[in-house]
Amino acid sequence: MNFHKNENTFTEEVFLQKLAQYRKTGSNAVRNELVMNFAYIPQTAAIQLRGLASGYAQVDDMVNQGIMTLMDCIDHFDEEKGITFEYYAFMRVRGAIIDLVRKQDWVPRRVREQDKKINAVRNELSNELMREPTDRELAERLGVSEEKLSGMMAEVNGSTVLSFEELIQNMSQMGTSLEAEGMSPEKQVLADELKQVLAKAIDELGERERLVISLYYYENLTFADIAQVLDVSVQRASQINARAVKKLREAMEKYLYG
Repeated sequence: MNFHKNENTFTEEVFLQKLAQYRKTGSNAVRNELVMNFAYIPQTAAIQLRGLASGYAQVDDMVNQGIMTLMDCIDHFDEEKGITFEYYAFMRVRGAIIDLVRKQDWVPRRVREQDKKINAVRNELSNELMREPTDRELAERLGVSEEKLSGMMAEVNGSTVLSFEELIQNMSQMGTSLEAEGMSPEKQVLADELKQVLAKAIDELGERERLVISLYYYENLTFADIAQVLDVSVQRASQINARAVKKLREAMEKYLYG
């Protein structure tokens, strides 16, 4: 993690002493001292995520959300779990800021409604036909042209807040890169756990979802190539990818942010 600490930042020993004092006395002054000491965490997280929130949340709003989460972290930190407060707070603060961005309507309501409508009709047709509907069948049931459906699905697929690559990059920024070398024992434990969580999430994907993830992210095939392999439209291949990425993202974020 690339934090911008000041020269007066508490050592781990001093932090634990201050934390014990706060727990014993409930002093707001001591809690404020702890918050100020770790104020660099929400500031760093907000700066890293400002591109994600461009036009929807101001950096000041993101920092304020981070500060409130930091205060909650001080109240709920459990040093017995073997992770430093810095790591614990950073993961929770990032999660809180991402939630803030989403609540501020990062994805337009119209696109979200399109997503719900397309999925509902697809499920309906799948039950009737006992197979995946074609784009033509889906368009006919929706009462739109195939061209219009293609545009709708492109919007939906492009609305994913964090792509699979961005999620991995975000984990790397937290010092938990899946490829990191020379990591501390603490970071190594987190990296190993992340690998296990990611592997389990991939195993739980549907067969075609796993295939698309493999072909796109590991074999570097284009969606046009993948569409030929699956014998589906390019838009459908892209949609399968978006659905798989969403599942992986949710699994990883559940682990990272609780």
